[in-house]
Amino acid sequence: MRSYDEVIASARDEAPFSNGTEGYGWMENWCYRPCMNPVEVAWRRYENGERKTPPKDYPGGCPLIQAALLGKTPVEWIDQWGGTGPYPIADRFHCIEFRGPDGGSGEPRPRPDPPGMDGLFERPERAVRMLAQPHEAREAVPVP
Repeated sequence: MRSYDEVIASARDEAPFSNGTEGYGWMENWCYRPCMNPVEVAWRRYENGERKTPPKDYPGGCPLIQAALLGKTPVEWIDQWGGTGPYPIADRFHCIEFRGPDGGSGEPRPRPDPPGMDGLFERPERAVRMLAQPHEAREAVPVP
């Protein structure tokens, strides 16, 4: 997870939630119970008394939540609501830093090559993927 300064520098200058009900509803669904991101787990253990000291790298908790509390929307939160239809309080944004309880055990482990055989092709290095919001069309495109 990026640092607080990096999150604030790249965050959109608009409040993600208009009131506490929206904020707490979203955090209950995404942060409090299910998120197994190491930052959230460390803070949860500290608040429950299972850890004696707060995490050093993230002294104020999740930097994404801190940005939201300051009225900025982190780029790690992908907006799911198109502006029409029912308003999804608990699921408006999808957090790409979210790690579920069964979110895997760290780095991916590809299948090994068969014993005594070389691989047919070199395995490409895995790159970090960053999901981005799609940009709206700047001009109308005529449909034939």
